Amino acid sequence: MQVATDILKLLFFPGLLFMASCGYLLLFLEGRLRSVFYGGAAPRLYVPAAGGVRKDVNTPGDLAAAAFSLAAMGVAGIMLVGIKGDLFTLVLLLSAVEIVPLFAAAAGGGGEALFVPLIFKAGLFRMAALICVAVSVSLRFPATFSPGLESLRGESTFNAVQLWSGPDFGLILASLVCAVLAFSVVLLGRPACGERLKPGEAGAIQGSMLIAGEGAQRAVSLLLFAVLFLGYPWEGWRGLLLWSGSALGTAALMTVSRAWLEGRDRLLLRRLQAAATFLALLSLALAVAAVA
Repeated sequence: MQVATDILKLLFFPGLLFMASCGYLLLFLEGRLRSVFYGGAAPRLYVPAAGGVRKDVNTPGDLAAAAFSLAAMGVAGIMLVGIKGDLFTLVLLLSAVEIVPLFAAAAGGGGEALFVPLIFKAGLFRMAALICVAVSVSLRFPATFSPGLESLRGESTFNAVQLWSGPDFGLILASLVCAVLAFSVVLLGRPACGERLKPGEAGAIQGSMLIAGEGAQRAVSLLLFAVLFLGYPWEGWRGLLLWSGSALGTAALMTVSRAWLEGRDRLLLRRLQAAATFLALLSLALAVAAVA
């Protein structure tokens, strides 16, 4: 019975389908906003193979990479909602969407493989930034390393600042501010599956898988951002409503910002991912200085 319950959680709420659906809605809103900012018809999230260049044929590597990535996002959703596990496990799960699809693209050959090194570089910057943010947040308490999600129950990361005094107070506060900025910049980019998706070139099955992977990653990343810097909902309906309003406001701001940036030069987006790594490294250095 427990196994059946775990499978239902992985597939539905709070697992893969829930995360993918929420992320799909966010991606759809981003597309609509891009059309408002830059004119023209709202872009479709993907175009089936009937009007595309490539046939809807998926290699076993593509299917395995997509399945692994989607399963990882389902597990991440369960962890975040169930307050289980730690930040480093979540970063590892997010890497499944950031890095794993690139191996399938490289193995498939063709013109798509030529872009793998460039996309891998952007994904590596994003993962490095998330790892540094996870370490910085885990060092927020004096003389304690706290990466567990349970430590965020009822309070945000910034609640720990009040436990510091003197110069260490300023260092840890600056570290957490840099962590917020670094994670915010990471959210403005796209994972590997989003970089690979080109309208008119993806078949129905492949396009659906890439969109599901990107959507789930988008929802998981935004939820992790809200949990890190808002904490888990406080006690009572008032606290829950306040948390929900803050989380939705954060998601709306990130959606508008990314929709605006998507219409700019793609090189700018990749440079921003490098900037996220710099901010995350600065956050880690400040946290280590406070602890030392």
